[in-house]
Amino acid sequence: MPIYLPAPAHRNGASDGQGWNRLSVASMGGLAGDECALRPRDYSHLRESQDTRRARYGGYGPCVTAGNCEVCPIFRATPRTLPSLDDRVLVRVHPVDRRPYLMNRPDDGWASLALRWTWQDLARLDGWEIGRRHVDEHGDGFWLNRCTTP
Repeated sequence: MPIYLPAPAHRNGASDGQGWNRLSVASMGGLAGDECALRPRDYSHLRESQDTRRARYGGYGPCVTAGNCEVCPIFRATPRTLPSLDDRVLVRVHPVDRRPYLMNRPDDGWASLALRWTWQDLARLDGWEIGRRHVDEHGDGFWLNRCTTP
């Protein structure tokens, strides 16, 4: 499964034969760095990180080992665990900084006790699967569902 996502390369040629094409400023100056599919930055990329065959460049954190995944500390990190009494946990996404928060009592909204996590840690969560999106009067989020063991 692809984990290393190289930055798109700049192409000088174009359909007009004179080098005029539509390209981003980031691709011209080498401003865009390579990314790691294990470092999502939002809900949709978190879902993709569960099966990195779907991962495409954009929306992930930077690669920290220049494509050498064998020595990557993120790839080698032990999975995270989430001790919870419930089989469902609501993750709210903060409207300003877009960080995920695990909510203690979802009905209380942002007044509830919450644990701030990172998208990267949610991608490494063991024993839980990422559920559907959740939107209510308090904001945007999604559910984590405990995996049932046979």
